[in-house]
Amino acid sequence: MTPERRKELIEDLRKEHQPYFDKIGKSNAIFLPKMAYKPSGKDDIHISFFESELKKECDIYTEFVDIQYNPEDPKRTLYLVRYNPFWQEEYEIIKSKSGYERHFIPVKEIKVINDMSDRLRYKPVETAINTEPIAAIETNDNMDNLIKALEDINYSLQTLIHVIKKK
Repeated sequence: MTPERRKELIEDLRKEHQPYFDKIGKSNAIFLPKMAYKPSGKDDIHISFFESELKKECDIYTEFVDIQYNPEDPKRTLYLVRYNPFWQEEYEIIKSKSGYERHFIPVKEIKVINDMSDRLRYKPVETAINTEPIAAIETNDNMDNLIKALEDINYSLQTLIHVIKKK
């Protein structure tokens, strides 16, 4: 497959997820469709990234595809691979027969963002508390922002724990 054809296929895959990227204010989010498979000698399913992809130092969104970039999941699930500043230490390196090095990330470490059924369904958020100083969450956008903020806090705390344990 030519690099130009691969780029076209990735752009076609991205179209399904672009409204989500726009909604969260990350229109230019890094989207790298990947094959998910059980590497030889492993018990879990993994995806792999080249060093150049992980060096971008940002979150990566992915969708599982086959070698021809056809979606493997009929629901077109979008996943988030949070940037891990310790990727060089924590992700195992595998060298291909052609000499390329890739870093394995277990699928259990990546986060499901949404799938086609989520994107087609609108569910208003109901709240039990409605106080004056704290506005009730009334839309899915606000809920998504709140969840994202809490996930960011959790990730920062996990990073701090990792740093403290290393010392």
